[in-house]
Amino acid sequence: MKLYAPEGKFLWDFWIYEENGIYHLFHLEAPLNEDSHSRHRNSTVGYAVSRDLVNWEYKGTVLKASELEDDWDSVSIWTGCTIKKDDTYYMFYTSRCKRDIADDGYVGHTQRIGVATSKDLINWEKYRGNPIIVADDRYYEKQQDAYNKHEGCRDPFVVYDEDEKMYYAFFTARDKNGHPKYRGCIGRARSKDLINWEVMPPAASSHIFTDMEVPSLHKHNDKWYMIFAVKKEWYSPDYIKEIHPDEPQTGVLYYVSDSLSGEFRPLSENIVLSGNEQEMYTGRIVKSPQGEDVFLSWYVGDDEGFKLNEKSYKLSLPIKIEYDEVGNMKLKSYLK
Repeated sequence: MKLYAPEGKFLWDFWIYEENGIYHLFHLEAPLNEDSHSRHRNSTVGYAVSRDLVNWEYKGTVLKASELEDDWDSVSIWTGCTIKKDDTYYMFYTSRCKRDIADDGYVGHTQRIGVATSKDLINWEKYRGNPIIVADDRYYEKQQDAYNKHEGCRDPFVVYDEDEKMYYAFFTARDKNGHPKYRGCIGRARSKDLINWEVMPPAASSHIFTDMEVPSLHKHNDKWYMIFAVKKEWYSPDYIKEIHPDEPQTGVLYYVSDSLSGEFRPLSENIVLSGNEQEMYTGRIVKSPQGEDVFLSWYVGDDEGFKLNEKSYKLSLPIKIEYDEVGNMKLKSYLK
């Protein structure tokens, strides 16, 4: 079966919003005439729909960077999420400003999170008060303190807590403390209105990864599962010794917590959901049309250190999730 990607474009990080049996896919995209690395500087948000998570109809580009250099989102659009409140859709997204230039010449050294709203999921209006979430120096590393002089605050995933009547945002960040290279963490913020956010201490701070990217959460048997992506070169030497003889993995890992406000930690020694063998990076877990938990990802290529092939930079088919008696997850089989 043909894998989905917009014609003539790379596809990578994505998120899915489901409503009334229709899956709305938002994904990063860039022209194939770019090389796989420079795509990050030219990414926009594409939009597609499906009823089965397999056959996708591309609807076009729905969000782009600002053309004004001084604007906070003038470089490119990076990963986000979509949620509905009342009769309005909110798309949270990551971007950077062309005026933020690091000492090494890197343009857009500081990542920030903003929001756009829509009534139809196609036409989006950016909030004039953006950005709405930035790295708080009480808890998170700032640009001048980073080993690579880049400030991490990206990949927001927003979920509503029914008990607290509160929205929580989880995002890729870097802890203020720890070894300079292994401060990767998942940041957390909360809000009652999706516009005004209180940044909180990290939800997960392992001190064993350079970065923990693209968090995504779902609930199973009263536990919250957080999946996130890492690359094999991001493992700290101490952790590599700890997991011996296992190898560092490029792929998707997961932690769990009893609540959205609690600490997310490994459920067991095996925290890898998708690794080197699967050749996939970042992912989402959603309910299939049959009500099963399924995992979707995208296939890596040369920019991630793998051999470029016909699957690279395309969306995977949905894969069923299996849980054991204590709640460990593993990939089972493709959805039929």
